[in-house]
Amino acid sequence: MTENIRKKIFEYIPKNYFVENLIESKIGHIKIAILRKTINPFINRSTDPEASITFQIDENREVIEIPPRKFKSKEKLLGLKMCREVGVVDEGVRYNMIKNREQLGNPNSILFGDSVTQEREAAGLSSRAIYDWSYSIRDVKDITDKLQHNALSEEGTMWDEEKGTQRQSLFMIEYILPETFFPHFITLENITPELLIHLLYCILNEKRYGAQTTTNAQNFENIIIGIYFDEFEKALNSYVVSKNWGKKNVSEQEIITTVTNLATELYPKGNILAGKRLIEFINLVESFWKEKEKLNAIYKKAKEDSVDYLKSIGMIKEKRSKVMA
Repeated sequence: MTENIRKKIFEYIPKNYFVENLIESKIGHIKIAILRKTINPFINRSTDPEASITFQIDENREVIEIPPRKFKSKEKLLGLKMCREVGVVDEGVRYNMIKNREQLGNPNSILFGDSVTQEREAAGLSSRAIYDWSYSIRDVKDITDKLQHNALSEEGTMWDEEKGTQRQSLFMIEYILPETFFPHFITLENITPELLIHLLYCILNEKRYGAQTTTNAQNFENIIIGIYFDEFEKALNSYVVSKNWGKKNVSEQEIITTVTNLATELYPKGNILAGKRLIEFINLVESFWKEKEKLNAIYKKAKEDSVDYLKSIGMIKEKRSKVMA
């Protein structure tokens, strides 16, 4: 079954941009362009609890800067939950808590990278999904607002019972407002079709990022703009898009068009998946999740490839059957 699934994937992204075995290391990359749009206030906190992380992108604009880990950590966590759902990860694995090398043998750890945290001898896997920094298009003053909060007592008031006075537990939080756009890019190297499918599920289904995600509701919608592939990676990232933005108006479609035009300039004709073809591809990938037999086959293959890879690099050993004398 997995061979038929792979053939369908290869109709959109050629076979030579994937590896057959995870131990392979070859020229070629796949770049995913994403438009991340806020649909609720988002907290992009820095070391200053009252300020967002910003970057002076030119003399006229200071923009919001989002480090890669703010997106990657949440998508990796969702990926772990998905792997649990289909039974391809050890039940003892917790996010950032890998007890032994054998537990690294799962699709999520292979894709996002992981390391053993509770064993004397360290072991780690580098990420095959390289997350870029992301920058807003508009200036920070146009897309943020500061609100004052207070820390209520058990009675829901600011009254201090012991002192018999009002408590001064006020603090400020800067929020990034809804309808703020962040172009973002993820580069993939030496992956299998099954790992690409897993990553796309994580991107399309994660909706909550930033600080206070246990308190705040969904705050992002992720829109895949395009998928590009070539032998060598091109200079296309969020900084380039934001830095060169010369228009005052910013709309979802304008950003999609701008990124697509930049990709068309940099990538050879035929190496760009966008428009109707991209929609077809995304619909195909999403359909596998609804067909449990295909979904289980995809993740079973990814699990087998993960374990085989760890064996091939000597990170885990083959289990030998006992021979009776």
